Amino acid sequence: MNIESVLTPRLRAIADSVPTGATLADVGTDHGYVPIYLCQKNVIEKALAMDVKEGPLSRAQNNIERFGMKEKVETRLSDGLCALQQGEVDTAVIAGMGGLLIAQILEEAPFYLKTYILQPMTATAELRAYLEEKGYRISYEVLAKEDEKIYTIIRAERGEMKIEKPVYYHVGKRLLEQRDPLAPLLIGQLLTKYQQTLCGLDKAEKENVSEKKQQISDLIKELLTLKEVCSTW
Repeated sequence: MNIESVLTPRLRAIADSVPTGATLADVGTDHGYVPIYLCQKNVIEKALAMDVKEGPLSRAQNNIERFGMKEKVETRLSDGLCALQQGEVDTAVIAGMGGLLIAQILEEAPFYLKTYILQPMTATAELRAYLEEKGYRISYEVLAKEDEKIYTIIRAERGEMKIEKPVYYHVGKRLLEQRDPLAPLLIGQLLTKYQQTLCGLDKAEKENVSEKKQQISDLIKELLTLKEVCSTW
C-alpha cells in the first residue's frame, strides 16, 4: 500500500524537508505517516516514531504494520526528545504543535542533533527568536497550504544566525530569497491579523498601549514593503 494517498500537503512538505539518508526521530508522531513515508520511499533507512502518549503511539504502530514498515520504523514513548540515546538519530521532526512547545522540547533535549525539521502551529515568530538566541541557524524554509491555512516548515541546525529585521521573525527571510509561491498569501494573512489587532488596541480603554501600537504599526509597514517586493516576482 502506498502512503502518499493519506499524506497531506503539510506532512508532505515536512517529509520533503528531511535530508536524504538521515536517521530520524519523529517527535509527537501521532499517526506516524512522516517516518513511514520516508522509509517507504527509501529517503531514509530507519526511524523512531515518538510520542508522549500511548494512544498516538498505538495509532502509529497500527499504521506502521498496515504499510509494512515494522522492520524500519520503531515506536517509543517519550516526552519530547528525552527518551533518545545519543547517536541513535541525527535528525528530528518536531511538528504539529505550538512554537513555544517546540522551543521547550529543544530546551529540554538531552543533547544536540545535526538537523531539526520544525513546523509550528502557532508562535512562529517566537520560535525563530528562540532559535536565534540559542545558537541555531535556519538553513531552509518552505510553506504549505491546506484549505485556507498556511504552515511554515523550518530546517534548523546548530550555528550562528542574526535576524536583521523584526518582520523576518514573522516571514522568514529564506522564504523571500527562495521566492516561495505562498509567501504573498502568508503576508496577506499576517497583514489582516495585525491590522485587526491594531484596530482593537485603538478601541481599547487601557493605558500604556502606545508602545505596543507603535510596534504593530511598524510591523504592518514592513509587511506592506514585503508585499510590494513579492508583487515584482
